[in-house]
Amino acid sequence: MKKINILWMLIGCLFLVTSCSDDDDSAVASLQVIKSDVSFTAIATTGTIEVQSTSAITAVSNQDWCTVTVNGNVVTVAVPTYTGLVGRNAVVEISNALDGKVRVPVSQAGGVWYVKGDDAYGLSDEESTITIPVKSDYDYTVDLPAWITGEKVKEGYNLTLAENTTGNARKGTVTFTSERGAKKIVFLQFGINDIAGTYEATYSVYGDNDQLVEETKTFKLVQDVKNEELFYAEELSAIGGLVIPLKFDSETYQLSVFAGQYLGHIASKEWYLYTVVTSKAGYVHADAALAYSAIAEFDLDDEVVMPSFPFKDEKGFSFATSDGTIKSYLDGLEVYVFKSQSPSFSGGNTLGYYDMFKNLSIKKVELKE
Repeated sequence: MKKINILWMLIGCLFLVTSCSDDDDSAVASLQVIKSDVSFTAIATTGTIEVQSTSAITAVSNQDWCTVTVNGNVVTVAVPTYTGLVGRNAVVEISNALDGKVRVPVSQAGGVWYVKGDDAYGLSDEESTITIPVKSDYDYTVDLPAWITGEKVKEGYNLTLAENTTGNARKGTVTFTSERGAKKIVFLQFGINDIAGTYEATYSVYGDNDQLVEETKTFKLVQDVKNEELFYAEELSAIGGLVIPLKFDSETYQLSVFAGQYLGHIASKEWYLYTVVTSKAGYVHADAALAYSAIAEFDLDDEVVMPSFPFKDEKGFSFATSDGTIKSYLDGLEVYVFKSQSPSFSGGNTLGYYDMFKNLSIKKVELKE
């Protein structure tokens, strides 16, 4: 009799264990994630979390930037465009009426946006194409002047500058814009055919007590009709009709006036006029190998860019004197008067300077029509 009771007890326990096991399995299986697609790039987009549930579900995000909506057993997760560099994370918690809960991690990567290259490019007047490296996870726009065209390429963005035939330097600003910000690049076109025009010269002369006094004068640079590298400074000299020749180097963008250049003869005075250069050591030089030079400069902040040429000697030179060899630097141009058709300083041949342009700097002030 006791054996029978023990047997029934064992059978009853078995049913109890089986019943509990079924209940546990039902609770666990009441809410499961079937599929999830919530790893996002930096661009605004949506993804979904699909679940299996025995009852209606609700969902909530622990971050404001990550929003959720529920439609049946599908949770739609939406994220806005993210402009941070470092990725960010959120958690979506999904629940059902049977107290089932699952937590799904959401991630959004930081965005890549860069436009490499210089802030400004100086190019010749010829048509040219330059590639600007661009990498962006965002859509971006490019604002271009009318004379620049562009297209996206694998390496970034190609910009083609049309030939500059205006007779003046020109600049244009290209602006790359995305949700991460903007990058501006200034392009300047300038060449030998953009030099001629009206200039203002600033220079120093000796005034009272041999003190240097700054003066300004407006003059014209005229291009030679046969030799495009040769220009003439008209109305710079105080001697009416006298022109001073200058030479432009298209490779270095350097404008130079050479010493020892014959400028003309005033018969009534028996004057022979030549260019000479002065040095900081206090000497004048008529050696035709010496040039007072300036490299073209531009102020890109100006609405209309004009070339300026600040004349200065960067290298210096050495010359022989009675006191030995001296190293000095050129610091000025003069129109010098000699008694004979030879720029020699010996035998009383010199009569002194007529024009002085010490620390000379010139800037174009009027556009070519």
